[in-house]
Amino acid sequence: MNIRKTLFWLHLIVGCSAAIFIFLMSITGVALTYERQMIQAAEQSDYPAAPATSNAKLPLTKLLNIAKQYPSEKIAQVVVENQPNAPIMIKDGRKTLAYLNPYTGAEIAIPGQGTKTFFRKLRAFHRWLTFDGSFSQSGREINGIANIIFIILILSGLYLWLPKRFNNRAFKQRLTLSGNYPNKRARNYRWHNVFGIYIAPALFIVAVTAIFFSYKWPAQTLKSYASTESTKLTKPVEVSAQQGESQLPIAKQLGKIKQYYPQWQRIQFSLDNNPTSSKIYRVDMGNGGEPQKRISILLDASTGAMIQEQRFEQLSTYSKLRSYIRFLHTGEVFGPLGQTIAGLASLFACLLVYTGVMLSWKRWKNSRKVSDNVSAQVN
Repeated sequence: MNIRKTLFWLHLIVGCSAAIFIFLMSITGVALTYERQMIQAAEQSDYPAAPATSNAKLPLTKLLNIAKQYPSEKIAQVVVENQPNAPIMIKDGRKTLAYLNPYTGAEIAIPGQGTKTFFRKLRAFHRWLTFDGSFSQSGREINGIANIIFIILILSGLYLWLPKRFNNRAFKQRLTLSGNYPNKRARNYRWHNVFGIYIAPALFIVAVTAIFFSYKWPAQTLKSYASTESTKLTKPVEVSAQQGESQLPIAKQLGKIKQYYPQWQRIQFSLDNNPTSSKIYRVDMGNGGEPQKRISILLDASTGAMIQEQRFEQLSTYSKLRSYIRFLHTGEVFGPLGQTIAGLASLFACLLVYTGVMLSWKRWKNSRKVSDNVSAQVN
């Protein structure tokens, strides 16, 4: 048995064995394509409207005093969005403590709650095969195995795609669709080859990055080879209460940040209990899934001058790679275009599963017919 035949049977057998799981991951991946935009749209529809009597927002100082009343295990963080009526978000690490109405300071219901819950459960099924949004180790391992098989299928498929004879006619047949097919098998075979070769690079990236969600060893391996050294911001130093009184209010410090980065979308800063000589602000100038558009700034609390900034390029190689891996999987690192490509890759993966299974089914039926004919002749 030659290499091509061996790879063919490997491709067929492992493909059929993992077809259902690859299909489930792919179809849910399609549904998750524009998750971020859909959640943002749902959130914005629930943002509080300005009171009829006045469009003026509460002073940020009052809102921050209200925010400090929420107990937190870590130093609480405040997130400000570049939307006219966006609420002030209070966070404790990854946990969101509250959303404050910018006009009244009252706590409001979680914006876009229904949409967030739907996508949280859909994402859990995509990653862990659970319906309730909870983590499942067994589901993660099953999907991890399916992703490894998917990578094998992509690589073996690329080899099998190559024509036996390297000439223009052979490559043209493998790269173009034909409007006329003698039967469904011929159509499925052409679809499997043509769509498969065009979408293979995107599918390979999606499948490889998915391994980091299923197992810990890829990240540990990456960390052992990639540098973890980065340019860090100088840690703010506490000052006396008297010195703190002469510092710029947070609102004016935020104004400086907005002047420095007019394309800001979100700004996050800590609710420090004691005044410090400087303050760290984290600015996101992208869609939330573009790590290269995030920046951290150390601002002089007294003058509002920028002391230091930490751009994405200054992070450790390991941190940059992990960020790219996380958002390459969804395509968000390249904005809506990248998301669309990732979504189309998932959609065509469903087609590849369908055509592959149909071709295998047809081959099995034909083999049964041959077997029955041989048995009849022997009898």
